[in-house]
Amino acid sequence: MGIIFLPIDIDLSKLNFYQDPNAPKAPNWKNVWDGSFISEEHIKKTGLDQILNQLPFTKITRILFNPQLGSVLSHTDREPDDAYEEGEYDHATSVEPCGYRIVLTGRTDSLSFHNGEEWVTPELPSVPCCYVLDSTSAYHKVAYDPGRVVIWIRGFVDPEKHQELINRSLLKYSPLMSVC
Repeated sequence: MGIIFLPIDIDLSKLNFYQDPNAPKAPNWKNVWDGSFISEEHIKKTGLDQILNQLPFTKITRILFNPQLGSVLSHTDREPDDAYEEGEYDHATSVEPCGYRIVLTGRTDSLSFHNGEEWVTPELPSVPCCYVLDSTSAYHKVAYDPGRVVIWIRGFVDPEKHQELINRSLLKYSPLMSVC
């Protein structure tokens, strides 16, 4: 049995992120996200680095600002043939759950996971909220949620710090976790 969803216990009280209107656009994934890349300069300018420093990343390889355009069908976020840095996909599968997301705006109940038997819809404790999901094997979907905006983060994590954060988050949010 493994964790497929867990809210993360970090301090978002100073979160005041806004996207650079001139940021380069990310590929529009199946016409459901209107994503754009978040630059390192903009991360520092907006103070997002104070939030990201609480996460166990040793290297962020991709960070996107993702406003939702429509319903997101069942999928996993990571496929072996996607564009990854060398060793990134294998690293992700070895430390799952490690798909970190920050919901900036939207409902607390629009994300659903398949736990191996049925679809479950966990409740975020609040919005904004950071959560982690098993991104390489847990099928998930998002109901249409006009105004939902997510910061999508991918990269390499320090396994020890990652597990410490998971353990701390379990103490606070275990009733909200989903497992398969």
